[in-house]
Amino acid sequence: MNVSSSSVAVRIRHAVSQGMVVIFGCLMVMLISGCGSEAYAPVSGIVNFDGQPLADAKLIFEPIGDSTGNSSGKPSYGKTDSSGQFSLRCPQEDVEGAAVGQHRVRIVTTKAQEYSEKQMTQAKQRLEKQEVANGNENPNVTDEMVKAYLSDAIPNMSKETLPAKYNLRTELKFTVESGKENVANFDLEGR
Repeated sequence: MNVSSSSVAVRIRHAVSQGMVVIFGCLMVMLISGCGSEAYAPVSGIVNFDGQPLADAKLIFEPIGDSTGNSSGKPSYGKTDSSGQFSLRCPQEDVEGAAVGQHRVRIVTTKAQEYSEKQMTQAKQRLEKQEVANGNENPNVTDEMVKAYLSDAIPNMSKETLPAKYNLRTELKFTVESGKENVANFDLEGR
């Protein structure tokens, strides 16, 4: 190898290493700006119903997405306390807040079905018996499996107290903005 070809090889290695640094830098910028908590922002607020704080209401913020149906994130959830205050969390992404962008908001007051000890015991025995009949000699029936079985077998008699325009056929929308504490207050009416 002569001096000039050695010099070209050094220049090429230098150019390649500089290119790698630039590509790595671009990837880091893309990762930081497009992923993680930057895509979500804190959201809190107060829910009133007919002028009074609405306690124990569940809020669901569903990202609406673009015209093709692609959304910018996963749904976030919250629950009001006795003064009607709530804050949101996205359990699927394990972050506080909601995805940046426009959301359809549903507010529900139905309670989760509760089961008696007798119902839980009988259902567990029934599920264990089915498992044994299907060849599983050591069934491991969990409480979640029992509750799922009972939710299919026993209809939830809890009745929604809010008008459908706030949940089933919601008209509520909210836009979550990036880089700020978003305040989403809702004044609901019974009519």
